Amino acid sequence: MTERELRAALRSAPTDPAARERSWRVVKAAYHELPLMPRQRRPRARRAGFALVACLVAALAVTAVTRAPTDALARWLRDAVGAESSSPAPTLGRLPVDGRLLVTAGDSAWVVAPDGVKRRLGRYAGATWSPRGLFVAAWQGIELTALEPDGDVRWSLEAPATVRTARWAPGDGYRIAYVAGSALRIVNGDGTGDRRLAAVRAAVAPAWRPAGAGHVLAWVDARGRVRVTDVDGGRELWRSKPLSGVRALAWSPDAAYLVVLSTRAVVFLRDDGFRAAVLGLLPEQSASSATWTPGGEAAVVLRDAVANRSELALLNPGGLRHRVLFTAPGRLGAPAWSPDGRVLLVPWPDGDQWLLFAPQRKRHPVDVVQGVAAQLAPGATRARFPSAVEWAPAARP
Repeated sequence: MTERELRAALRSAPTDPAARERSWRVVKAAYHELPLMPRQRRPRARRAGFALVACLVAALAVTAVTRAPTDALARWLRDAVGAESSSPAPTLGRLPVDGRLLVTAGDSAWVVAPDGVKRRLGRYAGATWSPRGLFVAAWQGIELTALEPDGDVRWSLEAPATVRTARWAPGDGYRIAYVAGSALRIVNGDGTGDRRLAAVRAAVAPAWRPAGAGHVLAWVDARGRVRVTDVDGGRELWRSKPLSGVRALAWSPDAAYLVVLSTRAVVFLRDDGFRAAVLGLLPEQSASSATWTPGGEAAVVLRDAVANRSELALLNPGGLRHRVLFTAPGRLGAPAWSPDGRVLLVPWPDGDQWLLFAPQRKRHPVDVVQGVAAQLAPGATRARFPSAVEWAPAARP
């Protein structure tokens, strides 16, 4: 396409004054961010720059109005400024083990492939894997959605209140527990049978028992009691005494223990509800998240607010042995194990990094992913560090 043909195409395109004004503001702002060049140097290059900006203004105006520029115009823009489609998205770097990450960053959910290529699923406040990573449950506002890792939606439902969190049952994946407002609700994995189970402490995500028959769920009621329920039969198996400020629940892989994080202590409950061990916390300490190692230790994030320091501690509920794996200034996020249980990913927001450990071999990271926030918030002026990350097996052909 010649310059004359381009001008004729732009003159004949439909115009919208509001769209033209928006496009001009965008290009004007971008131009003012360019460094100033001395007037006496390279006048031809400067005139060429002005011409390119003018063409971009015109092209942006057409794009803003029509939302679908002609193939000829698209080809001209690619030739002029080197613009190409960004599919697949830039990478975060190859992961040290075979698996995919599900990441919630800002208002978006992403799937990161083993080679580091990332795909944005859409605008969601949170997301969680199904067993074996075949599907994703994601939520935004009052909507709960089940979709495939490539973004295709399988089903969606409207909850009676804002969805705060959701967890997919292990094993057959036939149940999803989610919190809407202050109510715990259960829905089948195919989107049917949505029903209310009980009133809960909304800030605490429920935890499915990983072993045994049926679908058994641990949750925290409004009085701070941990309750364990057989969801299929609607029968309560046991409940604890009230605990102050419960923040998180996590079952051990063999379901022998349920670790409860509260404002005052880390409590290990046996599978019958009785206390097995308690780690008391100092007033300046808090426990924010927990996961279990393949060897049966609880990996708990502890923070000292006075020292502004966090540590990842490995706790054995049998003798309550306390082993510090890692210490860092600021905060640490919720850890995530690789599917094979060899690598532990520890988010470090203050360092804008994901730290990857092999706890069985050494205490120092085996790998580090740098600049995480910006890579998961393209175009954002102030990128927010991801709020959650989960690991699932790699997709099979």
